[in-house]
Amino acid sequence: MKRFISENGKLVFCILMLVLSFCFAANAICQPPKQRDYWPTEEWRTTTPETQGMDTAKLMIADEFIRDRLPDAFSLLVVKNGYLVFEKYYSWGKPNKYAVVHSVTKSVTSALIGIALERGHLDNLDQKLVDFFPEYVTETLDPRKKEITLKHLLTMSTGFRWDDRGPSMVGWYTSSNWVKNAILLPQDRDPGDVFNYNSSTSHLLSAILSKSTQSNTLEFAQANLFQPLVIDTIFWHTDPLGYHIGGFGLGLSARDLAKIGFLYLNNGYWDDKSIVPENWVQESTRGHLQAMGHPIYGPFAYGYQWWVKKVDDCESFRAWGRRGQYIVVVPELDLVIAVTSETQMPHPPTSIHYCPLFDLVAAAVNRPRPPKTSIKAVAVPLEIQTFLKEYNRARMTENMAVLSDFISDRFLYRGVTKKLALQFLRGISNYTAEAELIITKFKLNGDEAIMDVWLKDKYFETDFMTKTKLIKEDGQWRWYGNQQPN
Repeated sequence: MKRFISENGKLVFCILMLVLSFCFAANAICQPPKQRDYWPTEEWRTTTPETQGMDTAKLMIADEFIRDRLPDAFSLLVVKNGYLVFEKYYSWGKPNKYAVVHSVTKSVTSALIGIALERGHLDNLDQKLVDFFPEYVTETLDPRKKEITLKHLLTMSTGFRWDDRGPSMVGWYTSSNWVKNAILLPQDRDPGDVFNYNSSTSHLLSAILSKSTQSNTLEFAQANLFQPLVIDTIFWHTDPLGYHIGGFGLGLSARDLAKIGFLYLNNGYWDDKSIVPENWVQESTRGHLQAMGHPIYGPFAYGYQWWVKKVDDCESFRAWGRRGQYIVVVPELDLVIAVTSETQMPHPPTSIHYCPLFDLVAAAVNRPRPPKTSIKAVAVPLEIQTFLKEYNRARMTENMAVLSDFISDRFLYRGVTKKLALQFLRGISNYTAEAELIITKFKLNGDEAIMDVWLKDKYFETDFMTKTKLIKEDGQWRWYGNQQPN
């Protein structure tokens, strides 16, 4: 009997230790906020980059990148250790200028959903979309729509057929009832299957917030988010029925964006008071779904209306708005970056090309770093050298007609057609004209060549294409791709 008690006592002790270890592990992930010597509620305190462990000369490279590559940018603010160490305005930008921050609005809407959950206005993320809008449930409603939850809306995985720049967006935006139009979108996939960027789902979150809190989204935001941070927003646009637009339409200054980033950097705490629940911040800013992969800037994941992407090899998350509106948070560096930009024409959309800017800012933080591996070019035959030289000349002069002839009509690289490849090249030409293509691996087999290609720019370098093919057609070498569709 004593042996039984002893063995069971050991078992209980082991279970207790295991439970405690999980608790400590959880605490290690969700650390309490750092002790700050002040909070920028009324205003930011400024200091030099060097005082906070950053290199001014490296920050000036980021400034040069904006002047050289980002004509739309209005502002760049860098907050390190809670201090504003760099604040620069460009073009018409200035400290008190309110920007239309477009899809940064989505991340604010997400914060409000987290607050509403904590305060009991919402039950949980498994609540069904149709339960909030029973008036749109009919016998002919696709049964998959009845399975769409708050979590699916937050992660943009509803399964709706949607193109955020196509006819579905136009049809929704010009309709008289944005909520109904969004709910009744054609159902292409099961909820939760895949990520599909969809501004109408963010708007549904705002409508749900209004219904559940019995107030409008702006009033709820002012009482529970903006006022504690002393953010005096001047506008948040509404839809035809009066719902504040959940996916865009909010106006904030660059300093306001930096405050929201600092709030999330501190796990939702502000002046030692919880504004956004800590667990909500953690869940919102981790990748729940793979969102996309960019040939130059790499993979992006998506949380609860926040993008998740590494910055200078550090874990990071961001709010991202059209044409260059950003809040970028790098917790391990105690770093927040805020950017606002012009959103009107004539400049083309450039927001994806802000990515090197954040790496440049983060690289200005003084810290131990592994030695950088140099890119080594391999020898290639003379005719391939000639091909690459002529291709680069056409790329740098943005001659799309000539570039087209360098790409096989059967081009396929990870499922990308020749037409899509040319659209991509047209979109990046302003940002990669100075970049050099470096062949790091090469294998020739008759009229085919397989190679790995790096893109080396004065501001960044990246593994651009792996195992891509060249093929000789009609006596001319052309890009052919790796023939491995997604």
